[in-house]
Amino acid sequence: MAEIEIDNFEELQEEVQEVQEQETQEVEVAQEQVSNKEKLMRSLVSDDDEVDELTAANIRQMLDAAPRWFLSQWKMLLLVLAGIFLYITNGYQAQVEMMKENELEAELKDWRYRSITRVSELTQLCRQSQLEQKLREQGDSTLAPSKVAPFIINVKE
Repeated sequence: MAEIEIDNFEELQEEVQEVQEQETQEVEVAQEQVSNKEKLMRSLVSDDDEVDELTAANIRQMLDAAPRWFLSQWKMLLLVLAGIFLYITNGYQAQVEMMKENELEAELKDWRYRSITRVSELTQLCRQSQLEQKLREQGDSTLAPSKVAPFIINVKE
């Protein structure tokens, strides 16, 4: 029975070696694929003028790597999207405020013109000649223009 166990042991060792060799080959292939994906991503991101040919396999590898990259960079992407959203809303808000400011300036200009018109009408109505003419029209004879020239009073300090 000891010989059977030894025979089985040797077979088991051979099987273990075969399995280990298969695993190392799979790991090497996986590493090669990852390195190819990294090379592709680096070539796309780099500023070099040399561009590798984009084959269907390279594009497929890039698409396989993209979801992992997005998942690892989700916080940065969220921050960028929030910044874009704030930039757009700020632009709209500034535009609304500028329109409101222009409207208020137009209204202010209108009120200034109305004020100038009222002051000019009031000034015209308060002139001495206008007051005298109105009193004459009403038949008030107590008010008459002075026939004596006004005196100039010199004050010495």
